[in-house]
Order: sequence, then C-alpha cells, then structure tokens
Amino acid sequence: MPPGRIRHGTGLARDGLPYAPGLLSRDSRLDSAHTLGMGAVRDDDRVRRIGGWSLAVLTLFLFATVPFSLAGGVMDRPEVVGQGVDLWLGLIVAAFALSGAALIQLRPRNWIGWLLVVSGLLQVTNLAADAYATRALTDPDQSLPLGLAAAWLASWTWFPSLLLPAIVLPPLYPTGRPASAFWSWHVRLSLVGVGLAVLAVATGQGGVDDTVRGTQLPWDAPTWWVWLVGLPAVVLLISTAAVTVVGTLVRAIRAKTPERQQLLWLLSVVAAMVATVFTEYRVLFGITYGLVPVAVTIGVLRYRLLGIEVALRRTLLYVPLTLLVALVIGGLTAALARLVPEGPLPLLAASAVVALLVIPVAKRLRTLVDRLVLGERADPLTLVDRVGAGLEVEHDDPVASMLEAVASAAGTTYAVVRDLEGRVVAEVGLAGGAGLDLPLRHRGVQLGTLTIGPRQGSARVTEQDLRLVTALAPHLAVVVGAARLSEELARERTRVTTATLAERDRLRRDLHDGLGPSLAGIALGLQAASAAHRSDPDAVPDLLDRTRAEAEVAVSEIRRVLDGLRPTSLDLRGLEGAVRDTASSLGMGHPGGPAFYLKTDALPLLPPQVEEAAFRIVAESLTNVARHSAADHCAVRLARANGDLRVLVSDDGRGLSPGAGSGHGLDSMRRRAADVGGNLLVEPANPHGTLVTAVLPLDLQSAARRGRPSP
Repeated sequence: MPPGRIRHGTGLARDGLPYAPGLLSRDSRLDSAHTLGMGAVRDDDRVRRIGGWSLAVLTLFLFATVPFSLAGGVMDRPEVVGQGVDLWLGLIVAAFALSGAALIQLRPRNWIGWLLVVSGLLQVTNLAADAYATRALTDPDQSLPLGLAAAWLASWTWFPSLLLPAIVLPPLYPTGRPASAFWSWHVRLSLVGVGLAVLAVATGQGGVDDTVRGTQLPWDAPTWWVWLVGLPAVVLLISTAAVTVVGTLVRAIRAKTPERQQLLWLLSVVAAMVATVFTEYRVLFGITYGLVPVAVTIGVLRYRLLGIEVALRRTLLYVPLTLLVALVIGGLTAALARLVPEGPLPLLAASAVVALLVIPVAKRLRTLVDRLVLGERADPLTLVDRVGAGLEVEHDDPVASMLEAVASAAGTTYAVVRDLEGRVVAEVGLAGGAGLDLPLRHRGVQLGTLTIGPRQGSARVTEQDLRLVTALAPHLAVVVGAARLSEELARERTRVTTATLAERDRLRRDLHDGLGPSLAGIALGLQAASAAHRSDPDAVPDLLDRTRAEAEVAVSEIRRVLDGLRPTSLDLRGLEGAVRDTASSLGMGHPGGPAFYLKTDALPLLPPQVEEAAFRIVAESLTNVARHSAADHCAVRLARANGDLRVLVSDDGRGLSPGAGSGHGLDSMRRRAADVGGNLLVEPANPHGTLVTAVLPLDLQSAARRGRPSP
C-alpha cells in the first residue's frame, strides 16, 4: 500500500465526546497517589511511563528505518507503482508518539495517551513495513526475508491508526474514561467495529499490491467471508462514527466549564485540519494533522493556560464574519456585474450591503459565540438572578443554601463561609487546589470571610471566576448578616423569656412567703381590735400597736421585693449595655468623672440569676468607686474561665481604709455571689486602688450540688 494512503482518509481522525468532572477528580486522585506514599500505585505508574516512552522511542526508530529501506533508488524500479514517502510525515508520527508519551508521563492512567502512542506506532508500522516490503520484493537477489509479510502488514495497519483516534478516542476525551454507561458501550462497539474492519482488510487481497505491482497473498478469502465480516464492520463503523460526531456537538453545546472549552478547543483544531484536506498543499495538511495530538494533549493538561477561550471566541467570531463578507461581496459583485459590467458600482453596492450587515450580524454572532464558549458565564446577570432567586425561597439553613448557589454559579469545587473567629458557618464541596479568601461585608460591618476553590481540573481560581464571586459576595453577605441577626434575636428572646419567668417565680415566692403572711396578720389584728372594742376597750391600743408594727413589716417587705426586682436595663440592653448605662449614670466616662473601660469576652447565654448577680455586684462596685474612691480610672472585665463567669472591677483610687470594716454594700455583694453558689474577694489593687473579683458559676445545678462556698 502506498504511503499516500495514510495521508488520505485522516481528515475525520478527531472528534470529542462526553466528559464527567467526577471522573476527572477520580483520575486526578489516582494520578496524585505518588504524593501520598502509595508504593504499589507508584510502581505501577512508573511501569506505565516507561512503557509509554519505550513505544514512542520505538515509533521514532521505525520511522528512521524508512530512508534506509528506500535508499538506492528503490522507488524508481519498474515494479514499483507508489510515489515514495515524504519525510515530513515524520512530523505526524513524532507528534502522535511524543504527545502520547508526554500525556502518559503526566497522566499515566489516562487512556488517551496510550491511544495516541498506539496510533503513531501503527502509522509508522505502515510506513516502515511498506518501505521494507518495497525493497525486499524488488531486489533482484531476493536476499531480504519476509517481504510478503511486510507488505501484508502494511496493507492493514493504516486502518486502525485512523479509526482509533477518530472513533474510540473522542468518547474518552479528556478524562481517559467514558463519561457514562452509554459511552462505555459505544467504546466497546467501536472497538468491535474496528476489529472486524481490520480482520476484513487483513484477510483479503486488499491493498497488498498498492506499492509493488503483482504482489498477492498466498490465500484468497471467499466472498461469503467478506460479507460475513465486512458488512457488520461497515454498519458498526458508520453508526459509531455518526454517534461520535453528533455526540461531540451535543456535548459542546450542553457542557459546562471547563468541559465546554476543552471540546471546543478540540473541535476548532479538527475543523482547521479538515479544511486543509481539500487543498492541494499536502504539507499544510500534514502540519494541521500533526497538531491534532498536540491539541489533545493540551486540552487534557494545560487547556486553561493558553488563553483557549480567547482564541475560540475570536476564531468562531471572525471566521464566519470573513466568510460572510467574502460571499456577500463576491455574490453581489458577480450579480451586479451583469447589469453594470463597467465601473465601480457593483463593488460599491456590495460594500454598502456588507457595511449594513456586518454590525448587526457581528453583534448577534458574538452573543451566540459567547454562549457557546462560555455558557452561563457569558451573561453574568443570569447568574446573579439565579442566586438572587434563592433569597425568595424558605430554607432551613439559608446561608448553606445561598453558598451552594454561589458555588454552583461560579463553578468552584468548594466554598466555605467562616465568621470573624474562624468558625465554619457553612461549607460546600471538598477542599482542593489553591483557594482565595474574600471578605464578607454588609453595611460597612465585617461579617466573616468567603473562601472559594478553583474549578474542576484547575489548580487555582481564575481572574474571571474571582470577579464573578466578588459580584455575588454581597448577596451572600446579606444572607449571612440576616442569619446572624436572627440568631442574636433568638438568643435575646430566650434570655428575656427565661429572665421573665425566673423573675415571676421569685415574685410569687416572695409574695407568698413574705408579704402574704404580713397582710394576713394585719387583717387578723384589725379583726381582733374590732372585737376588743366591744368587750375590752382597754386592750385596743395594744392590738393597734401590734397591727401597726405588722404593717411596717409589710411595707419593708414590699420595699424588699421592689428592690429585688430584675433591673429593666438588663432586659433592654443586656449585661454589657446595663453596665455601661450604670457607669454613665454615675458620671464615669464624662468630663469631671473617672475614665471608664469595659472589656467583655464572648459570653454564652447567662442564667438570669447569674446575670442579675453579676450586674448587682458591678453596680455596687461602681457606686463605691464613684462615691468613695476618688479614682481617675475604673475598669470592668467580664470573662469566662473554667465554666465560671469572672467579674473584675478595679480602680486606681485611695483604696480600702486599713481599719475599715465590712459595710452594707460589701455584705450585699458577697450575699449576691453566695446566692448563686459563687464567691467574692475584695483586695487592694497594685499600686493603689481596689480590686473586686467575683466568681459566679454558670452551671447553677452543679454549684448547688457542690454546696455554697463561705463568703
């Protein structure tokens, strides 16, 4: 068979088919197992790499034998009918062999590299075997052996070298594995079709005499054999080739980034190659055909580094526009030239029509090209509208739902929202690749950070994806802020409800145990005085005196109950706000008063008794500082340590008098601390002043079991 057989019929050597991101991640995990210390996988991949490069070296070696086989004017012998071998075919062979070996080196478990290497090996086998057979069969002395076997080998090896890349490889692009069960069966049927076709060609006389006239095989296949093997082969090859072409186009239209860009990149290169089939420049076709395996390798490994999207968009835009302009000018000029054979009128009229058509057509075509190449990213407002639609739907976890919508719109592999303390608020996907952090702000307040990962198959976040996520981040910040406000509102509602119920229970106990008996005693005293007024008037004054004393006790009890009511500021402002209001009412932080400092840690929801006791202790301490210490500075610290609430109030005033005893205020603070199972310590501050330290347990039940510490 002449080497020209290889150059013809290779125009349909490339088309692409389905790709699943999940398969890519699986393949990547297998390929990256070297870094995880998996010895068996590492050894297996090393064997694959060595095998790939060995086949590539063998391919180049076989091509190097072609000039030696044809040396000495072999192609000029009378029996030879071929045209010889163009050495530029080595570019095609080397492109397939080296591209496949490089792909095996970087992705040893991706079958695309093996298909490229095998395809190059089959092509060079055809060339080398054909060249050797030409010399062996035409040498006068017939000294070279196996000439007929080499001619037979050359008669069919060209066939699978074209069919494998054209039909079998596209369904595996770019992951090296079929994207679904359908494409898995498609690959199996394609291999069966290729095998039957090779069997039909190899068992028939076929093209064994394409190079040396009169060459025949020692057997002749019967007609029924050709029909039995050849007809199913033709049916399978035509059907699978049609599915390959249609499937590639459908995948390119429906796919998402980066699959869409990979498929369009491949289709663009194949289209350029097909366009050169119909030219008379064989070298140009050889160059474009040799670029196909290079494009396949780039599409699998480095598709995002070479600006493929830009090249695709410009190619798909300007090539149709150029053809449109050429067709319009050529057609109108030819038509008008018949009416006006002389003068520039036909050209001017055609130019005017082109000028009117180009702008609207170019605008429409640009929109279509952007949708084809970029998909949803071509219209960022669509993505924003889709994310915004999530705000109108009720969700159990709105932050997680919104984060998932943002990650889906941007195509990232993972996304995480963290609060200001670094705690994870919501998380989508699995971390992989280099992520980027974006601040989440709403109404000028920092709410946390959004961390996004790269797209599937990318090592880092692209600038375009970063701009898109930056545009969507404010929408996510609104949801994060609303969720935080909802949580704060729920906590505040729980706190106020719990405090109100506790205060109601305390009032019920105080009224029942204290004021109730006192009022009942007053009623009994008045009833006794009324009865004594009739029977023993002299006893009335004593009864009235005792009743008056009971009334005074009731008044004192009422005052005690009122004094023990929970401060309203605690319910309205919380512990921190109530402390600030108390300090401000005592003149602290104002001109002429001591400077005031308050530092509060992130506190949990405090039990109402503990919260009220802490406030009473701080309020009494601040009152003492304002009235007695003559301090210039006063500081309050509310912290959580070892399951307790620690309250510290310090000032730089004159401190405690050496001979001063415990006053009513200090006793009141110690009692309030002891009532909740805590303790209080008053000591001199360094270098001067007073330090009040109260330790109040947050778990009142545990404190009750341990027993109250002594004041």
